[in-house]
Amino acid sequence: MLTVVKRFGIGWREPFESVLVSVQVLSFDVAMFSVSCVTQPGPVGLFTLRALMIPMLAFVALVVHICYLLFTRSKTFQMSNLLRTIGSIVLVIFIILFSMLLAPYQCNEHPNGKMTLKRYKTVFCNGADDHLAMILIGGFACLMPIIFLVVVTWTVMLELPRRIARSDTQFLAACGFLIKRFRPGMEMASVFFLIRNACVALCPLVSDTPGQLLMMSIILYVNSMMVAFFQPWRFLICNLLDNVLLGGMMVILNLGSVAVQESVPEETSTVAVLFLVLMGFCILGTICHGAYKHLQQKYRKQFRYFLCHQKNAAGSMARLLKMEIEKRLPGTKTFIDSDDLTDLTRLFSYVGQDTQNFLVLRSPDILTRQWCVGEMVTARANGVNTMLLTWPRFLLPDESFIAKYPMMVPDITELTKYGIGLGDVQDSFRWLATVPQQSLPEQISPTSTHFMVSSLVSFGQSRHSKNQSRGTYQSEFDTNFPVLVDPGNSEAVAAAMVLASLLKPALLGTNLPLPFIQLGGVKVPQEATRSLLICSSGCFKSEQLQTWLLQASRLPKCCMIPVITQDAFEMPSGAFFMELQTTSKLTDGEFPAKFGVKVIKALFQEIAVVFTPESYASTHQDLQLRAKQAASRLIANLQPLEEKVSKLQTKFGRQTSMEEILRAKNVTKGGEESVDCNKALPLSEPFEKNQLPSDYVSQAF
Repeated sequence: MLTVVKRFGIGWREPFESVLVSVQVLSFDVAMFSVSCVTQPGPVGLFTLRALMIPMLAFVALVVHICYLLFTRSKTFQMSNLLRTIGSIVLVIFIILFSMLLAPYQCNEHPNGKMTLKRYKTVFCNGADDHLAMILIGGFACLMPIIFLVVVTWTVMLELPRRIARSDTQFLAACGFLIKRFRPGMEMASVFFLIRNACVALCPLVSDTPGQLLMMSIILYVNSMMVAFFQPWRFLICNLLDNVLLGGMMVILNLGSVAVQESVPEETSTVAVLFLVLMGFCILGTICHGAYKHLQQKYRKQFRYFLCHQKNAAGSMARLLKMEIEKRLPGTKTFIDSDDLTDLTRLFSYVGQDTQNFLVLRSPDILTRQWCVGEMVTARANGVNTMLLTWPRFLLPDESFIAKYPMMVPDITELTKYGIGLGDVQDSFRWLATVPQQSLPEQISPTSTHFMVSSLVSFGQSRHSKNQSRGTYQSEFDTNFPVLVDPGNSEAVAAAMVLASLLKPALLGTNLPLPFIQLGGVKVPQEATRSLLICSSGCFKSEQLQTWLLQASRLPKCCMIPVITQDAFEMPSGAFFMELQTTSKLTDGEFPAKFGVKVIKALFQEIAVVFTPESYASTHQDLQLRAKQAASRLIANLQPLEEKVSKLQTKFGRQTSMEEILRAKNVTKGGEESVDCNKALPLSEPFEKNQLPSDYVSQAF
């Protein structure tokens, strides 16, 4: 851009004038080099040399590529690498090239009325002789940047989406010089910046200097707003640097408008140099920041562990592992997307560049999740230390599964824009069989979780690690605050352990005991005063949980609050209660099955607490807030579950039982069940159809 500014005809003074002269070296100005000892090129010859710069650079790249193939004895001509090299060169010098080729169309009028070219002062702008030759050469040479712009636009807008749909990673590699600098989904930015460069190169064609300054200022203002709004660059610091450089260029243009009016030209030139130096320091600072990040990623990763998991099947387990690992390794971070992922386009860079140990929580359907598969492919490609934590029902993918995978998960092609092809996915599935594995314990408990985390930490610690695992295991002791959870549901147990861990600091300083996870086969403590029942999918069909409910309902001081930990949990309905009375073990001889139904109904007289670690929106701060809300509920005065059940029994004793109503039911058309209230309820007076008194309606319901 500075080479374009130099051609605006602004009367810059020192020291900025010397800066603009020096940047001509970057513009491949052949006239600045001493070639008189070799040849004496005239204006046409000099212009021709400049016009042939791109073909000559392409030829040099071809020679270098052939030499590389001969040196490595490779028999494959890597066209994609050659095209990427040439494309990168054209992108870098696009403004310089285009502005040089437009020199025959820029004339300068002299006092005698004659006009000469601004760049070649010995050539008259008469459309004949040397000028005509340069116009023809420049016209044909301008086809090179124009064709390049058209090809890039066609590639990005039309061909790239089709190749992504076909998972053509080789095509994406060949176009890497266009799209890899930008965030996925912002590939169009490469076309925008190329059009911007073409417009900048056209600015000197404007006849007067104020018009040139105005045109270039408008271009840069639009560019700055676009970068600020869309943030197209892959990394945030690049977006910041781009806007800083654009701001510096706009200041220089404003100073140029002052210099045109010849007011304090020396001061304006000094200020322009100052801003140019500041821009240079910004570029240098960005380079240093990049070097520091590179060394940091190589020797000290941002995340000690990355937990690759399927949210609805292992979200609570991932949250529990993150808390336990960070507790075991103070000062380290464990990546979980709910807490650490704010930009989806950076997901794979976190895996490949910022992670020391990659832990896959292999729940049964994790291989059907495209983002999890993309994380595995990235970990394999970057050689990240990987370990698998396998669920009991998980099977390694066989060749039949690998072959049918594109039909089973058609959305896997969306990973192509990130450079991940179907072949990479299939190779990664075969690679999984070679990765160290550890099985998830059959019964999740604080003890089994401790030893599982110890094994994971031991695997992830390297010889050079400074953060060693600290602390010995202290088993939980039973208190008067049991947390009741379906022991057969590992996700529910993990959610209960997360909740108990967050509740303990919130309950310190109160008169309440600290919560503990109730183990299977152990009775609810007789002196229990508080209890939480973890409501998960199908939890009330668990015999162990039914037994605990019966035990808690006979304790005089036990106050219980239901906690919903899974989105799949459904509140018990009438049909569920009917099924429960006939199939469940919610009875022990002394109490009939209908008593167990009353216990569940009494339980939900308390408003349930929602605590879902598996949710995408459940950050650590959100879970802490929900745990504090649960603590405030526990501290308040609560009615024991036994009293609620007694009141419910008394109420039902004064009314016609549900069984009497159901025995009198008739099945109507459409399969819906209705109740013949004339048979089921004693009425003091007859009533017409559809005129049932309100007290009998409420009694029936």
